[in-house]
Amino acid sequence: MKVTIEKDGFKFIIPAFLVGLIFLFIANFWPIGIFLIIFAIAATLFFRQVHSDVSFDENDIVSPASGKIIEIREVNEPDYIKGPAIKISIFMSVFDEHINYAPANGEVAYLQHRPGGFKKAYLDAASDGNEAQNIGFRNENSAWMIKQIAGVIARRIVCRCRVGDHLHAGEKLGLIRFGSRVEMFFPVGTEFTVTTGEHIRGGRTIIGRLS
Repeated sequence: MKVTIEKDGFKFIIPAFLVGLIFLFIANFWPIGIFLIIFAIAATLFFRQVHSDVSFDENDIVSPASGKIIEIREVNEPDYIKGPAIKISIFMSVFDEHINYAPANGEVAYLQHRPGGFKKAYLDAASDGNEAQNIGFRNENSAWMIKQIAGVIARRIVCRCRVGDHLHAGEKLGLIRFGSRVEMFFPVGTEFTVTTGEHIRGGRTIIGRLS
């Protein structure tokens, strides 16, 4: 297992670290200097990507994000699945890795960006009202969707996949900056092995199997 830093993070880490050093040793204004150095360290942790050697079976479902499961329930998903679905919501705190991953092997078949607000990501209202990016997948037997949701601090969703891309379970598809929420929607009947309140690791924790 190795850890790297997501490239989007360097635009925050490097300036904060350099300006912090200037305030500490040149401007001799240590409160701001210490704050910026701490911010640079925190941003380094936030933008970390943990690379694992874990291999997955063809039907494994892998967590798309690191964080706490705050909801598992049956809903009607109108955008891509267009019918009943099992919804799993994952809240990512500022201490969690914020890289997002494909949960299963499949082709990107649908992308939709939805403008919206920036309510706290752990609130139910954030699911339908916040800015979001929907990513629909399919394979020969099933279809599922991931929703990247912005939060009160996380105001930048990064989606790096395109329609037609083929992604494997655990492969990086994007990130959300600084605390947010990811939801996944799978057909009713999909087998899941996690419960509300459980903390899972993006791209590493197997959370279920495709039917």
